[in-house]
Amino acid sequence: MSDKIIPAFEAIHGAGYQALFLIDNSQGHSAYAEDALRVSSRMNVNPGRKQAQMRHGWYVCANGNQISQAMVYPPDHPNFPNEPKGIKAVLMERGLWQGGLHGKCHSKCDADATACCNKQILKSQPDFQVQKPLVQEIIETAGHTCLFLPKFHCELNFIEYFWGSVKRYL
Repeated sequence: MSDKIIPAFEAIHGAGYQALFLIDNSQGHSAYAEDALRVSSRMNVNPGRKQAQMRHGWYVCANGNQISQAMVYPPDHPNFPNEPKGIKAVLMERGLWQGGLHGKCHSKCDADATACCNKQILKSQPDFQVQKPLVQEIIETAGHTCLFLPKFHCELNFIEYFWGSVKRYL
């Protein structure tokens, strides 16, 4: 997309025009970047081991200032140089670690739960909540607009009618 569709649009229309991309709600379009702020199966409770190297996050401290937070230990860290921090370290830096809770629930958390486990606490943080899918990041970084179509039956999706017409024509 970033090397074909967007440059083609900009070549045809020139600078000053903004494209509106309508994206259907398929699984492939909801994928996230490798370094996206996602807790799910990408983060361990403790540092190191196999987990994603995520981009910087942010949080708002008590005085209202927004603080940038590295999700990876610095190269000079004595125990975990260049290793991902894990849920516990990230929440401890934010002052949100709940020692009496599990790091992760043993079963699936309720969708609306905010404090059943430390994983849910981190997942409900604003920087994790506003994480956008990769396709949306690419489109918006290029200065265009991206709208995801609502989930509904394929027979009600206009793009299905378009492809049906194309197939009949061909």
